[in-house]
Amino acid sequence: MANAPLHEIRIRIDRLERLLMFDYEPGTESALFDICDANGHILKSGEVHGPVTRVQLTDVYGEDLILMVLDGEASTVRPIDLSASSESRTGEGLRKAS
Repeated sequence: MANAPLHEIRIRIDRLERLLMFDYEPGTESALFDICDANGHILKSGEVHGPVTRVQLTDVYGEDLILMVLDGEASTVRPIDLSASSESRTGEGLRKAS
């Protein structure tokens, strides 16, 4: 299966606490995440602590954000909609960075 995803990211949001949690098991010890706004400006960065990484969003403003995970030569980008009615989202599709 050449098109099977290498990893899956599941995003959960606690809107009351403004806490983002994402499930991701990193393939390297140096995996990082960035949370960006819709214009691509990095608002928050940090290390990925698998299997669950928690990120406090009390100092991040905006509703439409983007989660980027960089794991060695692989990267993935997932939308974060803080105003969405769904409490969790599952996304597949880790791909090689260009």
